[in-house]
Amino acid sequence: MGTYIRGTKEDMGDVIDFANMVFSMSSGSVDFERLLPKAYSEERNMLATHHLIKEEGHIKALIDVLPMELRLEEDSLKAGYIGTVSVHPKARGKKYMITLMEQAEKQAREDGIDLLILDGNRHRYQHYGFEKAGMKYCFNITGDSIRHCCQALGQKEKDYQFVLLEETDEKWLDAVFALYQRRTVTTRMREEFFLCLSSWEADTYAVLDGEECVGYLNVSANERNIFEFELMDITKLPFVIKAFMEEIGSDELGIHATMDEPKKIDWLDLMADYYTVNTSHQVKILNYEKVLCFMLKWKSTIYQDKNCIQEGNYVIGVHSEENDVQTNYLLRYMTGETAVSQTDLKADVVLEEKDLVKTLTTSYYFHSLQKPDNALKKAPQGWFPLPFFLPEADAF
Repeated sequence: MGTYIRGTKEDMGDVIDFANMVFSMSSGSVDFERLLPKAYSEERNMLATHHLIKEEGHIKALIDVLPMELRLEEDSLKAGYIGTVSVHPKARGKKYMITLMEQAEKQAREDGIDLLILDGNRHRYQHYGFEKAGMKYCFNITGDSIRHCCQALGQKEKDYQFVLLEETDEKWLDAVFALYQRRTVTTRMREEFFLCLSSWEADTYAVLDGEECVGYLNVSANERNIFEFELMDITKLPFVIKAFMEEIGSDELGIHATMDEPKKIDWLDLMADYYTVNTSHQVKILNYEKVLCFMLKWKSTIYQDKNCIQEGNYVIGVHSEENDVQTNYLLRYMTGETAVSQTDLKADVVLEEKDLVKTLTTSYYFHSLQKPDNALKKAPQGWFPLPFFLPEADAF
């Protein structure tokens, strides 16, 4: 049988080789140093926590956990993003992944991690306590729809230029990073910014109006989707997108936005043929007080009219199926301030841990309200669903 160990710097070459081998067997040629330079480039390769199972000195199973901090004004959440989940084909069925997931969560709790995040097969990771979270809007823009939109707006189009960013473009990267910091929640620091934008072989373009950087677009490797964008003036979005589609010779483009970006959604809706609403990632909450407080504050920042979010208290009971224990949390929003604490007060609603994530952070919330005697109907107006979203540049 294999032995669990924490990977060290000496294991790094073997970690990358093992991950490349396993994923290449199912996905074609894979190079993690190129796909995820924020974790596996030479200057960053000890950032992630490596959890390994070895047999006779050789890696047979692997999980990496990339540390991440979500920032909202003066508040922050410590997160761990689980990725590169892999088992050697000849070692499957030995329950190595169960051991690694347990060890990764144990270490995360010891390190004070508030939230674990991952992507992949939902039913596989539900077994470990993860559930789909958050919502993102995916808009479909065609050449016809963007042309008609620009014509209807009746504004003179500008000659925007698009500069493909390189790591050495300090001037434009500084300008793009300043625009990124306008987002409600951020995760990246300046020194890692370009490496994050390069995840999954994505390209990032600075949008220039003359000599001024007025925005940026983070674009998928196949140029079919804009994963992330920021503009100094959102009213120029249709003209920027029209110019970009002409620049790359595209007649169809997907653009992502999230529920905490209402102005972007309004403009994208003008431009799009249609949109879909998808979940963001899968999460497991380790610290309910901090995570619920952070998300409630995140939600309150969305509203320009603060009257849209009702002041009040609401008690959520969280039932752990694993331990058969219920813990109640008092959520409070008053005069623009949010707070969450454990309480002995009776719960207004009781949710299983995975159901809480699904019900309170996704569009499933609206479905749940249709059920008879649903206690969420008495929740303060505007609180739910809570936002959660990370752009592709943050994914691991």
